[in-house]
Amino acid sequence: MKKKVLVVDDEDFQRELMQKLLSKLGYTVAVAESPEVALTLLETEEFPVIVTDLIMLDMDGVEFCRQIRESNMESIIIALTGHGELYDPEKLKNAGFDNHLSKPIRIDVIQQALEEGFEELKRRKAAPKTT
Repeated sequence: MKKKVLVVDDEDFQRELMQKLLSKLGYTVAVAESPEVALTLLETEEFPVIVTDLIMLDMDGVEFCRQIRESNMESIIIALTGHGELYDPEKLKNAGFDNHLSKPIRIDVIQQALEEGFEELKRRKAAPKTT
């Protein structure tokens, strides 16, 4: 499985930082400056793991996650926020997030979360389908 990640954040600095960091860790990284741009990207390209900020202008990360889940149950979606106190972990899980992390991000923490995400995808694909 290709280690491809989509990063969604409306702050230029955060997007650039994540792109450089994740690229150095060996991931193929695409970035989007808004959920709307990300949703357009997702129409034509698959991303096994999506990392998204929660607080953005036109659409917050929770609504973005819900919209992704309407058509894509496979991608691992990780919430990333500097305001974790504003979001109940249960609410994030119910919205469809697989994991959530706090800013400022630590390299070892994001790397572990991404690796766990890719491992979870492997398990899901290997699991027998129930009908």
